[in-house]
Amino acid sequence: MIQHRRGWQGRLCLLGTGLLLVAGGAVAAQTEAARPLQAPALLQPAAQTPRDPAAPQGYNLLSAGALTQAIQQGREIHYILPIHYTDGTIYNPATGKDDKVRLRSYGDRFLAPTILMQPGQTVRISLSNQLPAEPTCGIDPDTGKPYPINQPHCFNNTNLHSHGLWVSPTGNSDNVLLNIEPGVSFQYEYNVPEDHPAGTFWYHPHKHGSTAMQVGSGMAGALVIKGNRPPTALSNGDLDTLLQPVLANADDASQVMLIQQIPYACFDDNGQIEKDKTGRWICKDGQIGQVKDFDAQFDFRAWGQSGRYTMFNGTVRPQMAARPGQLYRWRLIHAGVEETINLRIRKVGNVARVATRLTSAKEQEREVQRACTGADVTQYEVATDGLTRPAIYAKTVNNLQPGYRSDILFVLPEAGRYCVYDDSNGKDQVAGEDNAKIIGFIDAVGPEKVPDTTVFVQNKLLEGAATLPAAVRETVSADLKDGLKLTKYVPHPTITDAEIAKWKQPDVKIEFNLIGSTATSPAQFLINGQAYDPAVVNQTLILGTAQQWVLSSLNVSHPFHIHVNPFQIVSIIDKTTGKEVSDGIYAGMKGTWKDTLMTDTSVEITLRTRYNRYIGEFVLHCHILDHEDQGMMQNVQIVLPDAEGKAMPAGHH
Repeated sequence: MIQHRRGWQGRLCLLGTGLLLVAGGAVAAQTEAARPLQAPALLQPAAQTPRDPAAPQGYNLLSAGALTQAIQQGREIHYILPIHYTDGTIYNPATGKDDKVRLRSYGDRFLAPTILMQPGQTVRISLSNQLPAEPTCGIDPDTGKPYPINQPHCFNNTNLHSHGLWVSPTGNSDNVLLNIEPGVSFQYEYNVPEDHPAGTFWYHPHKHGSTAMQVGSGMAGALVIKGNRPPTALSNGDLDTLLQPVLANADDASQVMLIQQIPYACFDDNGQIEKDKTGRWICKDGQIGQVKDFDAQFDFRAWGQSGRYTMFNGTVRPQMAARPGQLYRWRLIHAGVEETINLRIRKVGNVARVATRLTSAKEQEREVQRACTGADVTQYEVATDGLTRPAIYAKTVNNLQPGYRSDILFVLPEAGRYCVYDDSNGKDQVAGEDNAKIIGFIDAVGPEKVPDTTVFVQNKLLEGAATLPAAVRETVSADLKDGLKLTKYVPHPTITDAEIAKWKQPDVKIEFNLIGSTATSPAQFLINGQAYDPAVVNQTLILGTAQQWVLSSLNVSHPFHIHVNPFQIVSIIDKTTGKEVSDGIYAGMKGTWKDTLMTDTSVEITLRTRYNRYIGEFVLHCHILDHEDQGMMQNVQIVLPDAEGKAMPAGHH
C-alpha cells in the first residue's frame, strides 16, 4: 500500500468536481500534526481572513463606521500577518516519518494564507514581527565590529514585498527598504489601481541580509488579484472572465500551487548539521529541524545534498484527486530560494513501481524512470508572472525558476495515476547537480476520455467566450480558433521600436558576475562589477518614458527581477552564434511580459519596459535570494522629468 502524507496541517474537503484539496484549519500545527492523515491529500492555502472592521483601529483616519462601509462596498480590505516561530512537522519520505520542525511563519501555519484582492481596492496588511530579538544583531561576535552590509545577518529583522504588483514602491506601500525589527508592527497600504492586471502574484520578506533565511523558512504566500472585467470593443479584459465559467476548480484560492524548498536541518551539540554516512541530512529522535545557519543551509550545493523534498502547498509528495475530461487551472508559484523546477505531468506506466521509501537521489531518479513512463499531459500556459500571454503556449516541460509564476490549463485525458515531477537532466541552472524526482501524484477517477486535449481546451474556452458580451464574443472566439490567441486579454500594449526611438533613452546594461571565494577573500556577488551599496542609486529612470535593457551573466546563471514595472522580452541571442534562442528554457518567451527572467551565461537578453505612474526608489536583483543577500542587488529610482524631458536634478524641489 502506497502512503503519501502531507507535512503541514489542514482538514479534508471535497470541492465539487475539482481537485481534492485540504482547507487550512485554525488548529495550531503541533496539534494537527499529532493526528495522522488517513486519506493523503494536498493542502490548500487558506484564503486570508480580512480584519474585523469593528476592532480598534489606531492606524488611519476612518471611523469604525466609515471603515465598515468601505469594506462592505469593496473599496478597502484589511489583513493581519503576524510573524513568529511555529512548531510542526514535515513528512520525510526517506524515513517514512514526520520530522519535527520549528520555522518562522506567517501566523499559526507554515503554509502562508492566500491574499485575495481586486483592482481599485485599498489593501492594508498589518505586519507584526513577533520573532525574538537577536542580541548580537548587526555585530560580529568574533570581532565586535558591525557586519559588512552584504554579509547576511539580523535574521529576525523583516519587511514585506508584494512580488509583481504594480503599486507605489515608497512610504508604506511596497517599500522593501524598510527595516521592521522584532517587537515592531507596521501597516502596509497598497492602493491597487483600477487598471491593475488581474493575475497571480506572491508576497515574501525582502529585508537585505535576511531574505533567503526567511523565505527558506517558509515565509511566502500567494497573492491573487481577481478579475471580473470582460473585454470590450475598446479595451482588453481579465482572463478570469473567460476561464472561470468553464473551470472545474473555479475558486481562486483552490488554483494556487505554491512551490517551496525548505532546507531545514537538525544540529548536533557542536552546531553541525546531523548527517548520515552518505551526507544526507537527518534528524534523530527528539531533534527539531530549523533554518538558522546561512553558510551551511544556503550553500549552492546544500539543497542537492540535503535529501529534502520540494513541496506543493506545504505538502511533501501530495496526492491529488481529479476527474478526467475536466479543465483545471493551476497558478504555479516558484517560492523557493534557488532550485530550478522542470515541471512535468505524465501518466504512471506501472503503479507498482512507485516507491514507498526513497533514501537517495539515485532512488528518486530511478522511481521517475520506472514509474513515470506513460503519455505526457500538455500544459497550456495562459500567463507568465501573472500577465496574460498573447497566445496560449503548449508545453510538456515547464521551466520554473525562483520567482517565476506560470498559469497553466490542463485536462487529464483518461483515468489513472499521474506523476507530477521535476524532470531534471542532472544539472540545475543555478544549484549545481540535480536529479529527476516526483513532487506529487494526481489520481484521476471517472469514465471520461479525451482523445485530443488541444481540441478539448479550445472548445472549453469557446464555451467561456459564449458568456462574454456580444460586442466582443465573436472577436474572442475568432482569436481562440486562430492558434488559441488571447489578444483581448494581454494587459499591456507592445513596446514598439518607434516608442523606444521617441524617448531616446540609452540602453540600461545589467551584467551579473559571481566571483568564487579563495583562501584570502570571500565570494563576490556583483552587478556591473559592484556589490550592493544602500547609499548608492545605480539606475535613475525618467517617469513616462520607455527604455531598453540588456541582460547578461559572466559566471553562473541568475534570474533577474525588477520591482514595480514589468518588462517585455524582445530578443534572446546566443553569445557564440549571434542567433536567436527560442528553445529550452526560453521556448515561447519572446514577446511575453514578465517581472523575473533567468539570465543564462550563454545568452544576451534584450527587454523593454515603461515607467508609468510611480516615482521613488526600489531595487533590482538576482532572485536567487542568497545571492541577493550577499550583494547581487542595485538601487533604482524613477524621477520626474524636467521641462526638457531629462531627469530632474538631485535635490530639486
